[in-house]
Amino acid sequence: MPGLAILLALYPAVPGVSAGRGWTAHHNAVVSVSWNVVMFGTGLLVSRYLRRFDARRIWCAGLAVMAVGYTLVGSYHGNELELILTSCVANIGAGVVVAGAPALVVGVVSRDEQGLGSGMLNMLISLFGAIVTAGAYAVLAADSTVVDGTAFYLDTGYSCIFWLGALVTLVALLLSLFIPPLHDPAEEDAADGTPLA
Repeated sequence: MPGLAILLALYPAVPGVSAGRGWTAHHNAVVSVSWNVVMFGTGLLVSRYLRRFDARRIWCAGLAVMAVGYTLVGSYHGNELELILTSCVANIGAGVVVAGAPALVVGVVSRDEQGLGSGMLNMLISLFGAIVTAGAYAVLAADSTVVDGTAFYLDTGYSCIFWLGALVTLVALLLSLFIPPLHDPAEEDAADGTPLA
């Protein structure tokens, strides 16, 4: 979704042809700093509490906030303030999800499978990222205008891709209800008699 939001920011604003904001790359970078800092800070904060609380609940809360955020971005993205506020909500959730994913992997596999589990996580992120991106471009293309071979996207398409992001996030939330109970790798090491680092 953040990658597709760049199209919204940089494409021109031409009534009936293109519903972009028409920002320069510099202006987009300045505006987007806010939600990127929010995501970074949220990830740092949440990572400190993952061992104190059930990481599954933290993960699910992050997905729920992210879904709400993407829904809001889809509805409110008409100017800088709207994009900053709605994207910050989405990125609070994204920060929680990014921080929680490795903890979930480590918590459901054995110590010997942690490398394999982490590799699978990265592979699945890339796979589903490619699938969702292709779907999002199909949604954008359904509400586009082609001028001299270049597709320009209307506002309905932009709204729909963010709502698609919210839908995918809700599906992930439903699937997350089936995550098995997590174990603490430190407790596993203690049970095996392995000295803790």
